[in-house]
Order: sequence, then C-alpha cells, then structure tokens
Amino acid sequence: MALNLFGKKKQPKKETLEPQVTEASEVATPAIAAPASSVLKRYYVSEKSSRGFALNQYTFEVDRRATKTDVRDAVERGYKVDVVSVNMIRLPKKTVSLGRHRGTKGGIKKAIVTLKNGQSIAQAQP
Repeated sequence: MALNLFGKKKQPKKETLEPQVTEASEVATPAIAAPASSVLKRYYVSEKSSRGFALNQYTFEVDRRATKTDVRDAVERGYKVDVVSVNMIRLPKKTVSLGRHRGTKGGIKKAIVTLKNGQSIAQAQP
C-alpha cells in the first residue's frame, strides 16, 4: 500500500476508444482539402476588386493558413466553376486608437481567383 502524503484521491483511469476497423472495399478516398467554409471567409468588396469582374476575377478573404491549392479546391467545389489561377496577398496588421487606448486590428489574407471565360459567381457580384 502506497503512502498518500497530500490526501489527494486517485482519479480513475479513463476508458480509451478503440479505432473502428473497416474493410478495404468500404473505405472512401479521403478529402485532401478542408471544407470551403473553413478556407473562404467572405467576399472582399472594394473599388479595386470590383474592377476585376470585367476580367473574370473574384476576390475573397481567406484563412491565414490557406494555400493556393486549398483556395482553388474550395472555390471549385463550392461554386461549381473552373479556376484558371489564384493570386494571394497578405495585408499587414494596422494600429487603431480609441480615445487614449491603442491596439491592433489583425491583418487579413486575400485571394484573387481568376475563372475560365464564360463562367461567373453570381453571389459575389454587387
């Protein structure tokens, strides 16, 4: 019997879950990229981004960890269009002041997506 110096009660061990085994015929191909909702945050609307509609370009605010291939897959799956190219831009943090208090507003990452001719995203246009 062990000596309990501090009077603490021992916690019971938690049960571990065993992984479920499936047959090879039931296994589907795993998803390579994250879902579109976790990669694409919102449409980025500005004067400069609205000029891109004439060139079939759409601008999105994306997750800071997203890569070009993640954005390409998310747009193709989410909007059923063909993506020609993706350009990424990272905007820096900005300092803001409210009265005598100073703080920072986090930077964002933008993705400019060029679609194949004749295709468009109706939800992104104003």
